[in-house]
Amino acid sequence: MVMVSIDCITYNHEPYIAKTIEGFLMQETDFDFEILIHEDASTDRTADIVREYEEQHPDRIRVIYQTENQYSQGVMVNLLNEERARGKYIALCDGDDYWTDPHKLQKQVDYMEAHPDCTLCFHDAYVETDDTLHTGWRVIPWMPENRKYASTEPRTYHAGELQLLGFIPTMSMLYRNGLTDDLLDWIGDTPAFDGALKLHVASQGYAYYMPEVMSVYRFGVSGSVTTKWRQRNRERDIERMEAFIRMMDAFDSYTDGRFHQEIEISRLSFEVGLHRLRRDFQALKSPRYDRYVERFVGRERLRPYLMVRHPHLMEWLIRMRSFQLG
Repeated sequence: MVMVSIDCITYNHEPYIAKTIEGFLMQETDFDFEILIHEDASTDRTADIVREYEEQHPDRIRVIYQTENQYSQGVMVNLLNEERARGKYIALCDGDDYWTDPHKLQKQVDYMEAHPDCTLCFHDAYVETDDTLHTGWRVIPWMPENRKYASTEPRTYHAGELQLLGFIPTMSMLYRNGLTDDLLDWIGDTPAFDGALKLHVASQGYAYYMPEVMSVYRFGVSGSVTTKWRQRNRERDIERMEAFIRMMDAFDSYTDGRFHQEIEISRLSFEVGLHRLRRDFQALKSPRYDRYVERFVGRERLRPYLMVRHPHLMEWLIRMRSFQLG
């Protein structure tokens, strides 16, 4: 019986995909796992490298080779790849990230098996840029209210709390298979599939965080989604903020308001971003955004305070910093 299906999406990852696959193959487990790769019509040698590994491990690696890029056509390639998964659990890792702990899957599955109500398990990751591993730059879950605790202790989160954590390493996620069988409209409209996925999966039970670094997140990879986000495009960024707000509303409705308090706070953060992009600084004066500012404590509070209470000053500081860096 296959216990884990590894869901790997790759496109133009020639410099990275071999290390990604090696991270899969090095896993030491007392159960069987399969590696499902969706090669999305790369224009470099990614497909050739994947094919070599497939030929070497035909009993473990199963590949879909696309002739036309599916992601650019709006296809949710993770779900497309997941449709053929035979495992009880799904583990995510894109072709430009990689795992570092040979016991990662075993640790996560052991917890999930012992806690049937847990539907999602995740952990920390180091960050790598330009082939330089930054062990001091660690992707960890944190909340402004209690940053130190969240980053050092294992703990559980419900879906609302998970949304307030913001980004969690996608390549760290392991969740129960079958929870995404019914494609929901609010997921189809999301601007960030992994963000919607974690909410949906966690809402079916709870999420468990392991404070261990067991993977690496490659940041700034050419063509990646996060790299594209950093390339400023005001109209596109406005559309993204509007889409995130719709996603918050849809998830709140889908879960009958079970996580309304946390989802509302998250929604406020997207509203603040939207008003800033639209240069609608008058709207930020609304008492509605007091809750957004008050969520932060200590030094963490300065930036959101300036964004809401003194937006013109904040814009000037941002321009000055950009000028100095340029």
